[in-house]
Amino acid sequence: MTSTAVFFGMTWVELIPILAGLMMFAVVMFVWINVIEKDDVSKRAKAVRAHERQVLSSLPQAEKKQRVSLQRENRLTSLVSKFRRRRTEQTANIRNLLALAGFRSNEAIGIYVLAKFLGPVIIVLLAFMLYYATPALQNLSPLLKFSMLGLAAFVGIALPDSIINFMGRSRQAKIQGALPDALDLMVICTEAGLALEPTFERVAQEMLSTNKEISEELNLTAVELSIMPERSEALNNLLRRTDVPAIESVVSTLNQTERYGTPLAQSFRVLSSDFRDARLLMAEEKAAKLPATLTVPMIGFIFPCLFAVLLGPAVIQTMDTL
Repeated sequence: MTSTAVFFGMTWVELIPILAGLMMFAVVMFVWINVIEKDDVSKRAKAVRAHERQVLSSLPQAEKKQRVSLQRENRLTSLVSKFRRRRTEQTANIRNLLALAGFRSNEAIGIYVLAKFLGPVIIVLLAFMLYYATPALQNLSPLLKFSMLGLAAFVGIALPDSIINFMGRSRQAKIQGALPDALDLMVICTEAGLALEPTFERVAQEMLSTNKEISEELNLTAVELSIMPERSEALNNLLRRTDVPAIESVVSTLNQTERYGTPLAQSFRVLSSDFRDARLLMAEEKAAKLPATLTVPMIGFIFPCLFAVLLGPAVIQTMDTL
């Protein structure tokens, strides 16, 4: 039995899925329009704009111009305030990034922005010099040339941030390593009867020859402790400038000491012992990783030399006999 055409050359077998799909689409649209709750925000916004246009059309010409100018001024003021707030946030982030690397002067931000601007230009100029000095690069395809130019510009943009981040991490590592010694000196100073501010000043003087980074931070914190009304604010500034987990423990301990009246010498002694144990565990961990780390250099550099010394004479004798 053959199926006959019913509608536009299609049989019932072909029409039934199409009709079922259309019915399902109609049911979904009916449920969407009549059952699902609608959001009237767009309608209210259109109504508000229509009302504003109606009010403006009913006002005199002078008052209408004044209202339109006020609306434009408000929009411009809001735009300028957003721009200023964003610029302030960016400046604060750059200042914190430079402070982590040890740059706190007012000229540091200007030098950083200048480096961000001149970095891509200098790297691209060096790439052009390398391109004209190397004949092999001139035979590359245009797409590859443009890709290398874009890569050079990206390297120039990211280079200042990479240098600042590297200097910040190096500075944090130095502060982390010198903190147990500084805490031992703080224990001696506090047991001798010194308060927190002269303790920081004395320890900063003693640590100047061994660790300049922690000496600068302690000296600046001592100045802020003598100026600011709240000690917690000065200690939080120390944590913000260094961003070291060990400094966070010191700051929280000092805040608790000031709140509950715990002796400073006892707090410093406990912190120093904990940090020394942590540094010892870190050294033991590095020592445990050393054999696995030396495996690759031994395979790559030592074994070829050893094989050359042991097998070289035998290979030479075999070649002579042949």
